[in-house]
Amino acid sequence: MINMQYQNLSVKFDNQTKILKYDPLLIYVRVKTLDGTNTTINCLNVQHALTLLYQLKPDARLALYGHYNQRHQFVITRFMVGQPVQQQVS
Repeated sequence: MINMQYQNLSVKFDNQTKILKYDPLLIYVRVKTLDGTNTTINCLNVQHALTLLYQLKPDARLALYGHYNQRHQFVITRFMVGQPVQQQVS
């Protein structure tokens, strides 16, 4: 058995989602970290996937809780959707 370490992530929605499976509903969500590195993280969600799809807005901030699987995808077990990240105009 794999030792799963649960983690919290504060990220920005990268405006990309896909439905991978319909029964049970499995969605793919791409996000970027907010720590300045802009690292892309591939996420999967089964629990409350329809709620996440409904709540997502372009560039929304997300608080995610979950773990990484063997393919280095972040499996979301809990989430909170915040306000969109404001872009600075120069």
